[in-house]
Amino acid sequence: MYIDTKTERVLAMILHLSGFLNGMLPLVVPLVIWLLKKDDSFFIKEHGRAAINFQLSVIVLGIGAVFFIFFTIGIGAFLVAPLAIVFGLLYIYFIVMATITASNGQLYKYPITWEFI
Repeated sequence: MYIDTKTERVLAMILHLSGFLNGMLPLVVPLVIWLLKKDDSFFIKEHGRAAINFQLSVIVLGIGAVFFIFFTIGIGAFLVAPLAIVFGLLYIYFIVMATITASNGQLYKYPITWEFI
């Protein structure tokens, strides 16, 4: 099934903008769209992979930060808190850049991301 270019761009933008949702939705929304449309569009397939890998990387880093704080008996929070602020700002920046790039019809690769899929 063919997807027109405008629909591809809008779906790719949704893939990235879902990162601003709460809970597990930043991972679930792109995963569902990617699973449903990856065979119909290379553009959706690549943006979906990028968004999912980015969200999985964020989850892994978050879990690592929690373990670091736990194993340092809370002292690690003094290091993690400022890093979390910087990372939060970068998180917003990367999602906005990915969305703009998708709206322009170009592919985007998130920096600092592990390739899970």
